[in-house]
Amino acid sequence: MAVLKKKTKKRGGSSYYGFPMTLTLVFTFLFVFALLWSLFISGPARVHDEQLAKAYATIEKKVPGIQGLRQNIFDYVTYQGYTEDTLYWFDQKLDEITTRDIGTLDYEKAREIAQKEYGIEPSTVELTFGYNSPCYEVIGSDRMLLLDYDTFTRVYERQV
Repeated sequence: MAVLKKKTKKRGGSSYYGFPMTLTLVFTFLFVFALLWSLFISGPARVHDEQLAKAYATIEKKVPGIQGLRQNIFDYVTYQGYTEDTLYWFDQKLDEITTRDIGTLDYEKAREIAQKEYGIEPSTVELTFGYNSPCYEVIGSDRMLLLDYDTFTRVYERQV
Protein backbone atom coordinates (compact mmCIF):
# COMPACT_ATOMS: atom_id res chain seq x y z
CA MET A 1 0.00 0.00 0.00
CA ALA A 2 1.45 3.32 -1.08
CA VAL A 3 1.46 6.00 1.54
CA LEU A 4 2.24 9.66 0.94
CA LYS A 5 5.24 10.60 2.94
CA LYS A 6 5.74 14.11 4.10
CA LYS A 7 8.87 15.83 2.98
CA THR A 8 11.12 16.59 5.84
CA LYS A 9 11.84 20.18 4.95
CA LYS A 10 10.94 22.44 7.81
CA ARG A 11 9.45 25.82 7.34
CA GLY A 12 8.46 27.59 10.50
CA GLY A 13 8.12 24.36 12.44
CA SER A 14 5.72 22.53 10.06
CA SER A 15 6.33 20.15 7.19
CA TYR A 16 4.62 20.33 3.77
CA TYR A 17 3.99 18.17 0.70
CA GLY A 18 5.37 20.56 -1.88
CA PHE A 19 4.67 21.63 -5.43
CA PRO A 20 3.72 18.21 -6.90
CA MET A 21 0.84 17.83 -4.44
CA THR A 22 -0.41 21.37 -5.18
CA LEU A 23 -0.29 20.69 -8.91
CA THR A 24 -2.21 17.42 -8.43
CA LEU A 25 -4.91 19.20 -6.45
CA VAL A 26 -5.24 21.94 -9.09
CA PHE A 27 -5.67 19.35 -11.89
CA THR A 28 -8.18 17.41 -9.80
CA PHE A 29 -10.20 20.57 -9.19
CA LEU A 30 -10.17 21.46 -12.90
CA PHE A 31 -11.28 17.94 -13.85
CA VAL A 32 -14.16 17.94 -11.35
CA PHE A 33 -15.21 21.45 -12.44
CA ALA A 34 -15.23 20.44 -16.13
CA LEU A 35 -17.21 17.29 -15.33
CA LEU A 36 -19.84 19.18 -13.34
CA TRP A 37 -20.05 21.85 -16.05
CA SER A 38 -20.74 19.26 -18.73
CA LEU A 39 -23.33 17.43 -16.63
CA PHE A 40 -25.29 20.29 -15.13
CA ILE A 41 -24.87 23.29 -17.41
CA SER A 42 -24.13 22.45 -21.02
CA GLY A 43 -25.99 19.12 -20.92
CA PRO A 44 -29.43 20.59 -20.16
CA ALA A 45 -28.82 23.42 -22.64
CA ARG A 46 -28.17 20.90 -25.42
CA VAL A 47 -31.29 18.94 -24.47
CA HIS A 48 -33.36 22.15 -24.58
CA ASP A 49 -31.95 23.04 -28.00
CA GLU A 50 -32.82 19.58 -29.33
CA GLN A 51 -36.38 19.79 -27.96
CA LEU A 52 -36.80 23.24 -29.49
CA ALA A 53 -35.56 22.01 -32.88
CA LYS A 54 -38.02 19.08 -32.75
CA ALA A 55 -40.89 21.42 -31.87
CA TYR A 56 -40.02 23.75 -34.74
CA ALA A 57 -39.81 20.81 -37.16
CA THR A 58 -43.23 19.55 -36.05
CA ILE A 59 -44.80 23.00 -36.50
CA GLU A 60 -43.14 23.37 -39.92
CA LYS A 61 -44.76 20.07 -40.98
CA LYS A 62 -48.19 21.26 -39.79
CA VAL A 63 -47.92 24.68 -41.45
CA PRO A 64 -45.77 24.57 -44.60
CA GLY A 65 -43.96 27.83 -45.28
CA ILE A 66 -44.18 29.12 -41.71
CA GLN A 67 -41.48 31.66 -40.84
CA GLY A 68 -40.16 33.45 -37.78
CA LEU A 69 -40.84 30.61 -35.36
CA ARG A 70 -40.17 31.59 -31.75
CA GLN A 71 -40.77 30.12 -28.35
CA ASN A 72 -42.46 32.36 -25.78
CA ILE A 73 -42.68 31.70 -22.07
CA PHE A 74 -45.14 33.78 -20.09
CA ASP A 75 -47.82 31.91 -18.17
CA TYR A 76 -46.86 28.76 -20.06
CA VAL A 77 -44.78 27.81 -23.11
CA THR A 78 -46.16 28.82 -26.50
CA TYR A 79 -44.77 29.05 -30.01
CA GLN A 80 -45.58 31.57 -32.70
CA GLY A 81 -44.84 32.09 -36.35
CA TYR A 82 -46.35 33.53 -39.49
CA THR A 83 -46.96 32.89 -43.16
CA GLU A 84 -47.61 35.48 -45.87
CA ASP A 85 -51.21 35.98 -44.75
CA THR A 86 -51.65 34.46 -41.26
CA LEU A 87 -50.18 34.71 -37.74
CA TYR A 88 -50.11 31.43 -35.78
CA TRP A 89 -49.83 30.57 -32.07
CA PHE A 90 -49.25 27.02 -30.79
CA ASP A 91 -49.37 25.59 -27.27
CA GLN A 92 -46.75 23.43 -25.56
CA LYS A 93 -48.27 20.29 -27.10
CA LEU A 94 -47.80 21.97 -30.52
CA ASP A 95 -51.54 22.23 -31.12
CA GLU A 96 -52.76 25.40 -32.78
CA ILE A 97 -54.20 27.81 -30.20
CA THR A 98 -55.33 30.61 -32.49
CA THR A 99 -54.63 32.44 -35.71
CA ARG A 100 -55.04 36.03 -36.89
CA ASP A 101 -54.96 37.61 -40.32
CA ILE A 102 -51.58 39.29 -40.81
CA GLY A 103 -53.36 42.43 -42.00
CA THR A 104 -54.60 43.01 -38.43
CA LEU A 105 -51.03 43.39 -37.14
CA ASP A 106 -50.57 46.94 -35.79
CA TYR A 107 -47.29 47.52 -33.95
CA GLU A 108 -47.64 51.30 -34.25
CA LYS A 109 -50.94 51.38 -32.39
CA ALA A 110 -49.41 49.27 -29.61
CA ARG A 111 -46.49 51.76 -29.40
CA GLU A 112 -48.86 54.74 -29.26
CA ILE A 113 -51.03 53.22 -26.53
CA ALA A 114 -47.95 52.30 -24.47
CA GLN A 115 -46.67 55.88 -24.73
CA LYS A 116 -49.92 57.77 -24.21
CA GLU A 117 -51.73 55.63 -21.65
CA TYR A 118 -48.87 54.00 -19.71
CA GLY A 119 -45.96 56.41 -20.14
CA ILE A 120 -43.70 53.76 -21.64
CA GLU A 121 -41.21 54.75 -24.32
CA PRO A 122 -41.09 51.45 -26.27
CA SER A 123 -37.71 50.05 -27.22
CA THR A 124 -39.22 46.82 -28.59
CA VAL A 125 -42.70 45.65 -29.55
CA GLU A 126 -43.14 41.95 -30.29
CA LEU A 127 -45.91 39.38 -30.38
CA THR A 128 -46.40 36.90 -27.57
CA PHE A 129 -49.21 34.95 -25.94
CA GLY A 130 -50.66 36.20 -22.63
CA TYR A 131 -52.82 34.29 -20.20
CA ASN A 132 -55.46 33.28 -22.75
CA SER A 133 -55.03 35.41 -25.87
CA PRO A 134 -52.37 36.75 -28.24
CA CYS A 135 -50.70 39.95 -27.06
CA TYR A 136 -48.26 42.67 -28.00
CA GLU A 137 -45.26 42.66 -25.66
CA VAL A 138 -44.00 46.22 -25.23
CA ILE A 139 -40.66 46.68 -23.46
CA GLY A 140 -39.26 50.09 -22.60
CA SER A 141 -38.70 52.56 -19.77
CA ASP A 142 -37.66 49.62 -17.55
CA ARG A 143 -41.16 48.14 -17.84
CA MET A 144 -42.86 45.32 -19.71
CA LEU A 145 -46.46 45.69 -20.83
CA LEU A 146 -48.68 43.10 -22.48
CA LEU A 147 -51.53 44.52 -24.55
CA ASP A 148 -54.27 42.25 -25.85
CA TYR A 149 -53.88 41.76 -29.60
CA ASP A 150 -57.51 42.47 -30.46
CA THR A 151 -58.61 45.09 -27.91
CA PHE A 152 -55.29 46.75 -26.94
CA THR A 153 -56.24 46.53 -23.26
CA ARG A 154 -53.62 45.88 -20.58
CA VAL A 155 -53.18 42.20 -19.78
CA TYR A 156 -50.03 42.42 -17.65
CA GLU A 157 -47.46 44.99 -16.56
CA ARG A 158 -44.28 44.82 -14.48
CA GLN A 159 -40.89 46.40 -13.91
CA VAL A 160 -38.10 44.83 -15.95
